[in-house]
Amino acid sequence: MQSEKKASRLVWMDVAKGVAMLLVLIGHCMRDEMRTDSAALDMLYRGIYGFHMSWFFWISGYSYRLSRKKGRAPLSIVGRRLKSQFPYWIGYTLFIFLAFSAAIAIPQLGGILESAGYTRLSIGSYLLSAVQANNPWAYHLWFLLILILLTAIVGLADALFGGKCTKAVCAGLIVLGLVGLALRDTVHVGDWWRVYDYLTLYLPLFCIGVLMADWKVPNALIWIWGALGVAFIVVRTAFFSGFSGNSLRVSGWQRFAVYLCADLLLPGVMVMLGHIFEKGWFPRTKPVKKFIDFLGRESLAIYLWHQPFCCAFLGMLLYGKLHVPAPVTMAICFAASLLVSWAFVLVRDCLKKAFAKKKAA
Repeated sequence: MQSEKKASRLVWMDVAKGVAMLLVLIGHCMRDEMRTDSAALDMLYRGIYGFHMSWFFWISGYSYRLSRKKGRAPLSIVGRRLKSQFPYWIGYTLFIFLAFSAAIAIPQLGGILESAGYTRLSIGSYLLSAVQANNPWAYHLWFLLILILLTAIVGLADALFGGKCTKAVCAGLIVLGLVGLALRDTVHVGDWWRVYDYLTLYLPLFCIGVLMADWKVPNALIWIWGALGVAFIVVRTAFFSGFSGNSLRVSGWQRFAVYLCADLLLPGVMVMLGHIFEKGWFPRTKPVKKFIDFLGRESLAIYLWHQPFCCAFLGMLLYGKLHVPAPVTMAICFAASLLVSWAFVLVRDCLKKAFAKKKAA
């Protein structure tokens, strides 16, 4: 994939992120009760959760390498990503605390939230849970925290060797991640186990993404590798249901084997889909193109704002309290997620223009 042009590279990565973000929205629109009531929804959920987060981390590693190939130093990349990601993570984390604290203080809303497991917390215990990748009121923020940590780990390790041994550094980090994954049941990290698990699970995939930005995969291998990856997703969905959703709680040699296979085979799916997107074989009408491009370009904003209000709370209210059918609940939650995210993007862009005009004046 190294021979692709810069422009097409950005196109297929935006499309890939857009499709992955679409899967995130679909998965988050499904409440646990829906999956219990519908075997089809449960199968769809487990299929999506078998690979879609791995996709994001692989793409992040790939884009790290693209930045290095443009001549940017490792610490410069880490700094740029921290500047673009950390304020969103900490700002949204604090926003959620204020919003939920205010809602819980209102008797009617507080009763609904507490019945769903949202209990009152002090700022200290809330922030501690957040940095342990276990935010009790906005759990989905674990992704952004782990992405920040992975970028810092790879960038700092890269910088230690003068930025000249990126491939060797990533190979070493892949081994380190796999060793950590294998030792998971013997390492005692207390309440930090989620951070440990996420880092060992996704460090190899992030680094594989880095390495593959320099590797042109032969066409024949793309389809074979991709087919094996799809077969792995099907087998994992059908026979390893415990490894989806609450997968981090599964232990033992089977867990290591499943995630080792994921590291080996899922990149094949990502390369195959990247090849399809790059060649323009993904059928996109103009509205679909605009929609997928929006999801890809604004994946961070959508990821932040679609939860917990548009999916978790709204889904609980519609499906759990008002007994709205699952397909209708999912459609409303999906539409609400997009509307809120679009409104955030609109306000953000307006503020940027206003600040730019003020600065120019």
